[in-house]
Amino acid sequence: MSRMTKNQRNTLFISLACLTLLAGCTTPKQTDPGASASPNAPKPTEAAKRGAINVSVYDRGNVAPEEGNWDKNRWIDWINQNGPVDVKYTPVPRWESFPKFNALLASGTAPDLILEYDANYRNSWYSQKLIMPIDDMIAKYSTTYKSILEKYPLLRKIGTKEDGKLYEIGRLNVVAPHHRLLIREDWLQKLNLPVPTTTEELYKVAQAFVNQDPDGNGKKDTFGINLSGVGFSVISHIFGRSIDWAVQNDKFVHDWERLQASVEFQKRLFDDGLVDKDFLTDKNGQKGIQDFMNGKLGIFAIDSAWFTIPNYETFKKNNPDAKVIPIALPKSQFGQFSPIIATPVQMVGVVNAKAKDPKAIMQYIDWMVEPKNATLLKNGIDGVHSKVGSNGCPQPIDTEKNKKELYTDDLNMMRSDLLLGKCAEVYLVNLRPEVPTQKELLDINLKSKDIYISKDRPVPSLGADFLPVLPDDLQAIVKTTTKSNSIDKGDIWLKALVGGKNYTAEQAIKDAKEVWDKAGGKQVDDYYAAWYEKNKANTFSIDDLYKFAEQSQKELK
Repeated sequence: MSRMTKNQRNTLFISLACLTLLAGCTTPKQTDPGASASPNAPKPTEAAKRGAINVSVYDRGNVAPEEGNWDKNRWIDWINQNGPVDVKYTPVPRWESFPKFNALLASGTAPDLILEYDANYRNSWYSQKLIMPIDDMIAKYSTTYKSILEKYPLLRKIGTKEDGKLYEIGRLNVVAPHHRLLIREDWLQKLNLPVPTTTEELYKVAQAFVNQDPDGNGKKDTFGINLSGVGFSVISHIFGRSIDWAVQNDKFVHDWERLQASVEFQKRLFDDGLVDKDFLTDKNGQKGIQDFMNGKLGIFAIDSAWFTIPNYETFKKNNPDAKVIPIALPKSQFGQFSPIIATPVQMVGVVNAKAKDPKAIMQYIDWMVEPKNATLLKNGIDGVHSKVGSNGCPQPIDTEKNKKELYTDDLNMMRSDLLLGKCAEVYLVNLRPEVPTQKELLDINLKSKDIYISKDRPVPSLGADFLPVLPDDLQAIVKTTTKSNSIDKGDIWLKALVGGKNYTAEQAIKDAKEVWDKAGGKQVDDYYAAWYEKNKANTFSIDDLYKFAEQSQKELK
C-alpha cells in the first residue's frame, strides 16, 4: 500500500461504509483458452487501432514446459485474443524482483506496467521519478477502474503520494488470514498435552514434540516448530512485533524491546534443539514444509499459499491419522496478537515514466480488473477447470489438472476479490464439504478465520505500507542498515539465533542500535514520530481495519 498525507486520510474510514458489490461471482461460460478465444469475453472494436504494451509478471517457475513460458502460453494467448491491446510479458524472478526491475529501469527496458507487491520498492521508484502519475490517464481513458475509484475512494487515497497525485493501481481484498499457526492435535492428545496458550506452554509443547516420540517410530526425529519460511514472522507477532516501529503509549517509536524478546525465545528454541538446526539453509521454507508434510513437524507456521487441496491431500496421504488445527497465537508478556492478515486495500502496480502509450495501458488495466475477466482468470474455464457448485460458486473439477494449467495468479494481480461477491473467499467456497479431506481443510480455514480476524487479538501494527514515503536521505539510511537490522533477514539477528552463549539477544540489540545510530537512524525515528503526531487523528488505524473487516463480511453475504 501507499503512503498518505493528512488531507488524503480525512475521509478514509467514511469510504469504508460505502462498500457495495460491483459484480456477482459465477464464472461466465467460456471456451478453453488452450483451444480458442472465448466468445463471451469483451473484444475491441475492429475499427479501433490496437495498442501494444509490455507488462511485468512474476516468474515462480510454475509454468509447465508443455504449457509454454511467459512468452507464449494458453493464458497469454487468451488475453491477446480477447483483450483490447497486444501484450507482451516480461518475467521477473519473484524473490529477486527489486534488483531485476532496477536493472530494467536503468537500461530503459522496463515494462510499461510494473506489477510489484512491495511498497518499499514502489516508493523507491517514486522517489527517483521513475514512475508517472496516472490521474490524467484514468480521467481520459478509463471506464472500469475509474468507476471502481469512484465507488471506493479509499483506493485513490492510498494510491496517492505526497505530491497529491495518484501513482499506484490497487485492488480491494477480502480481509482473511495470511499467516497461521497449525498444530498436530493428535500429537497433543497422544502426549496428553493442552493446546498452548502462553509462550511458556508453547515452548513445553515443542519440547515434548521433540523428546517424547509423538509419531511413535521409536526415533528422536521430529521437530517442535519451524523457524524457516514465515516462522520468524509468526513468532515475532506472538511478541507483538511486526515492523520496526509501533504505536506505544500513543507515540510512534522504534520498537527494540519486543524484537529482543522474540529473538530470545527463538534462540532458546534453537539452543535447546527444538527446531531444525539447518533452518538457515532453508531459504524459502520448503524444507520446513516437507518436514510437516512428512509428519516430522508438530507446530507449523505457514502462509495461506500452502492451503491448497493438493497440499492437504498429500499431507493426509502421508499421515492418514493426523489431526491438524489452527491455534491462536499464545499470549506473551506484551499481550495476545494475531499473525499477518490480508489488508483491505493493496497497491500492486505502477506505470513506467517512459511508457509511450498510456491509453493502451489503461485499456489493459480496465479489461483485467473487469470482474468477469478477473473471475475467469481466477477460476479457469467453466466446464474445464471449474463448475458452479451447490453453493453457487465455482469449484475446481480436477485439482491436478488445475495445478498444471491454472497458473494465472500473477497475471491476475490487479483483481479485486471484494468485487466478486460471496464467491470471493476462495479458501472457503472452493472446497467441497462432501469430500472428507476437503471438509477437514474447510474446517481448518473457518476456524482460522474465526481465530485470526478478531479485534480481541489484533495484529501488532498495520505494516510498512501505511507509513509515509521517506525523503531520499532517510531512505538511504534505512537501506544501509537493512542487511544487518532487518527483522527477518538481518545478519545481527541470525547471528544471535545461532550464536549460543557467546552472542546473546541482549548483545544483538546493543549492536543493532549502534549500527542504527551510526547510520543516522534517529533522524528516521524522529521523522516517523513527527508524522504520526501530526496525522494520528486521520490515519487508517487498527480499529479501522477491524471495522472494515466486519463491514466487508456483510457485503459478501
